[in-house]
Amino acid sequence: MGTRTFAVLTAAVVLLVTGCSGDDTAEPAAPETTGPAASAPETSEPVEPEPTGDDDTQEPGAPATGPATVDWPTDDVSAPFEGTAPPVPTLVALRVGSHPEDGYDRVALEFDELPGYEIGYRDDIVYDGSGEPVDMPGSAFIQLVFTPAQAHDDDGNSTIDSPPVEPVDVGFAALESYVLNGDFEGYLSVALGLNGEIGFRVDQFRAANGNTVIYVDLARP
Repeated sequence: MGTRTFAVLTAAVVLLVTGCSGDDTAEPAAPETTGPAASAPETSEPVEPEPTGDDDTQEPGAPATGPATVDWPTDDVSAPFEGTAPPVPTLVALRVGSHPEDGYDRVALEFDELPGYEIGYRDDIVYDGSGEPVDMPGSAFIQLVFTPAQAHDDDGNSTIDSPPVEPVDVGFAALESYVLNGDFEGYLSVALGLNGEIGFRVDQFRAANGNTVIYVDLARP
């Protein structure tokens, strides 16, 4: 009788333990079924503010700033001298270059100080002082006159290497030739022989060495 009672009690204890352990394992399973529902806002958040892409394509579609859209006038350009002389602004370098990828040829003149200037088309190019005509390649001509300015020192020596007192034939698409046709009494003249009457732009900048560079860009045909 005692043995049977002990067996019944033992079975009851086993069932009680089994029932309790079943409840413990069921509790962590509950959040697993609600997990997907809780994560739904996470996948929807980036979708709501997604841009349409219209604004992103507006800037690349804006008008290009390359040579095709640049204004190339043919009018005279001038700037007054705003410094004091002496000392007279002196030319220290004269450079030319072709830039087909940018659509222009360039003539750059470097001065130790900024002179005044007048730049424009002229029918005839002559040497200052003598008035003799300059025979230079080109079908149209731009005359650059800087004043006060010079390309020589106090001893009369040239301040640039190999001064082009005779026309230099370069044969670029826009610029065919150039010549230093005057350095006389505070007037410095440089003439450009061109492949037709083309547009040009004049601008300037301060170089790293403190000098001023005045440059003329000539539109390539």
